[in-house]
Amino acid sequence: MINLFLAIFLAFLYSIVYTVAGPMIAAQDIKFDRSQILPFVLCFIVCSVVNFIIFSVIPRLHLCTGNGRISQNLNRYFDKVGTRRLFLFVWAFIFVSWIPAYLILYPGVLSYDMISQVGSALGEITNNHHPVLHTWLIRFFMRLGDALFSGYESGIGLLSLLQMVILSYALARLVFLLRKKKVPILLVMLTALLSALWFMNACLSVTMIKDSLHAAFLVLFACHFTEIATNPSEYSLRKQNLFILPVISFLMCAFRNNGIHIYIFCFAVLFILRIPQIKKAKAYIALTVAILIPVFMFKIYTGPVFAAFDIAQGEVREALSIPIQQLQRIAVRKADELTSEQTERMRYYIDSLEWMESPPERYSPFIADPAKSCFYSDHYNNDPIAFWKFYLQIGGQFSKEYAVAFLSNTLGFWYPGYYSYSCVEYENYPPEVFAEPLERKSIWNSQILKKYYESVCRSDFWRKTPVLRLFFVPGFTLWFLLYALALAWKKRGFFTKVLPLFLPLIAQYGIMILSPMSSFRYSWPFYLLLPLALIGICGNSESLILMGKSAEAR
Repeated sequence: MINLFLAIFLAFLYSIVYTVAGPMIAAQDIKFDRSQILPFVLCFIVCSVVNFIIFSVIPRLHLCTGNGRISQNLNRYFDKVGTRRLFLFVWAFIFVSWIPAYLILYPGVLSYDMISQVGSALGEITNNHHPVLHTWLIRFFMRLGDALFSGYESGIGLLSLLQMVILSYALARLVFLLRKKKVPILLVMLTALLSALWFMNACLSVTMIKDSLHAAFLVLFACHFTEIATNPSEYSLRKQNLFILPVISFLMCAFRNNGIHIYIFCFAVLFILRIPQIKKAKAYIALTVAILIPVFMFKIYTGPVFAAFDIAQGEVREALSIPIQQLQRIAVRKADELTSEQTERMRYYIDSLEWMESPPERYSPFIADPAKSCFYSDHYNNDPIAFWKFYLQIGGQFSKEYAVAFLSNTLGFWYPGYYSYSCVEYENYPPEVFAEPLERKSIWNSQILKKYYESVCRSDFWRKTPVLRLFFVPGFTLWFLLYALALAWKKRGFFTKVLPLFLPLIAQYGIMILSPMSSFRYSWPFYLLLPLALIGICGNSESLILMGKSAEAR
């Protein structure tokens, strides 16, 4: 009965989003049209049937249970090969699969934030708008390349290799975590294949953005967090874990400014869910210390270390994408309904509302960056409480506009039909725009491969084609998460043993919807973490329960 309810409920929710809410927000025309009724009904019927198959039929297949003859034979074979040799093979397989992208895109894709970061790397780092550690790393490798090979591009090429090594290692580690947690072997193999052959991974592994290294350390953190969530006692008995966890966790936080929020969220919620089961706190003192160390390390790094190098924190507006968008939407759409005092207050926080004179350049419902550029962070810092009081006052008066502003800015993260920013950058910026001219110097001038990467990175074919678009449109991330939670719902000990496995995914999605736009690069770490859901859905729930009981007993 519960399977039927979940099938119908999710079908209804998805159909509303896909045929009604999504198109309305995309068109910025918040009016229901009767012509949407037929698409909704058809979508609801199809989704209900598909959902019923997903919830009732698929869990019984040998693919998902791991009880088939093929699965059993593969498990026996891999047991004979040995874990270490198999891990090295998977790691090498993923890394080698990305080499063609490295050779074609060498020294790496120089777009996104590289103009400002190269300027800081070759000059002075003044603030943490772009993670300082990442800018330092770019500086080190550019100088190394210039010293050894008389070219900054060579140094960037070495940094690309480092990114490939770390990311491929992290994904191999995730593959073996699935195997350790008794996920069916065919799904483990599929994860390894997709990690290696999905061209998004190859292209982003050689792209000079903070997301690449952050994503790698996020995956490693999620692996350690999953082991802690399933068996904290066993995890803490391996002393090297107590040293590795703080290091990878700190690096995850340092390579992207919101990494610390993911870290704190995951462990805070895990602690809340596990409070009733904590019986012998002394057994976990060392683990608790290891969990707290990264927080103190990050505070020292962004405090005394930044102060020593005269580095300022990033502006607060970078964390206020949604509130800024909401206020500016009111100023654009409801200016005539504001009182003189409200208008004056708006002007205090927003750059004289000059962007109202040319909205296409200054305000976009789907991208917060233009709006943020007009926000006075200093005025916010002078009295944050006053800002939030004003924000809530306006929100109480224009709650519908606030909701539309939020849905518009996050459209790409919940509406699967929106894919305007779901591509991966392929072209470099022109060499002359950098502080020192930088250009692509392909090692392998294969026209076939060049056209391949250009087409897969730019073409809308992947994003328009049903089924294929699952892997390329950020809007599917929410539905992956909802369906995964629904499939895992009936597992024993859902809230204490299964839900914790989803916390990294939930945290990452939360970070995504607070982003300035629904770009694919913001959702890419979510896709990398997605295999974690297989542990909750297909992992041996009995083993999770037994591991939890074993930990409590100790």
